[in-house]
Amino acid sequence: MSELPESNLGEARRWLSQATEELATAERLSVDPETPSRIACFLSHLAAEKAMKAWLIFLGIPFRKVHDLAELLAL
Repeated sequence: MSELPESNLGEARRWLSQATEELATAERLSVDPETPSRIACFLSHLAAEKAMKAWLIFLGIPFRKVHDLAELLAL
């Protein structure tokens, strides 16, 4: 298997780092009774989306601008 371009690895790490931050924020907000649950759910979805895109970038699989987790999973 050929080596992945360093730019792909760096970009994948950037996306995964953002996903990690968003998930951590969602977890903190989910226990705050003042925060609407939809906010934590939105951030959780965003974290999942970015983690999936990080994996696709790492693998070198192109994807269109989409927020559909099922579509990303199918790739």
